[in-house]
Amino acid sequence: MSKFIDSHKAVLKQVGNLYLDTYSNLPNHQLNLCNPSDGQGYSELYDFDRLCVGKGQYWLNHPQQMSANTQVYSLGLTILLSGTHRIKNHQTNQEYEFQSPVIILRKGILGLQTLYLQEHTKMSLISLDFDESLLKRLEPSITDNDLIQFFLDGDSPTIKTTHIPHKDILHHAQYILNLPLAKNMLDLLHLEGAALELLSLLLQKNTEKECIAAPIQKAISILETQFDQKITIRHLSKQVGINECDLKRLFKKNTGQTIGHFLLKTRMKYAQSLLKNGVSTEHVANQIGYSSAQYFKRIFEQHFGYIP
Repeated sequence: MSKFIDSHKAVLKQVGNLYLDTYSNLPNHQLNLCNPSDGQGYSELYDFDRLCVGKGQYWLNHPQQMSANTQVYSLGLTILLSGTHRIKNHQTNQEYEFQSPVIILRKGILGLQTLYLQEHTKMSLISLDFDESLLKRLEPSITDNDLIQFFLDGDSPTIKTTHIPHKDILHHAQYILNLPLAKNMLDLLHLEGAALELLSLLLQKNTEKECIAAPIQKAISILETQFDQKITIRHLSKQVGINECDLKRLFKKNTGQTIGHFLLKTRMKYAQSLLKNGVSTEHVANQIGYSSAQYFKRIFEQHFGYIP
């Protein structure tokens, strides 16, 4: 059995009955379903030796407080795609608040921690965990990547956040999140390939220009991860901390596109990936923030020139 899955099961024993009993007939695979009395959602883990990939999304009926003591040395990262997580580390007495979209890097023995989860908020994430043997194999060929440097630096903090380097990572993380829960070995093989591709994207050197203003970078990240929600310029400007006029002007200056066109292209690209994998147009429309499948079809046809 996987040490990552064993560790995860040990944590779940400490956090009460938020999840129902774990189960899976597949090797090195674990599925947890949220207790209906607490909300809805799931978490899924698959360990294929080189890497343990996890994904989960949930909606809670009331705030949850989960405390667990993790004494296993671990290396990993979490891509928080939606929602806000707040964590307190009782050993260091430090508190962290993570607002999506963001990458959370983790290493070492985390010890006793309490996770505070919001109510009535969609939360979703992808996690990748690995051991030092994978890190040693990657080290000789990847020395200029910020993620690798974090895990190699003995003086760096146990937990650190970093911006998501480029939109392909967001698209691929969302793709993994929307894969059906694994029912057979072919599903696990598909999940393994998708996880390795995500790791490859994360380890690529970021070639995008770093001169984009921080508020615009944040706006781009929000549009690329929350495109399934209703996004207004007024709300977006409040989130990034600049007024609406400056936001529209700077966004067009930095990206060459209006906010509306950027959002449309993001939705259409993600819609294409879902359709390619056999997802119905009704479900695709819901996944990208459209209430009507007919409206989605019309917009898709206008954008690509053919009917989905």
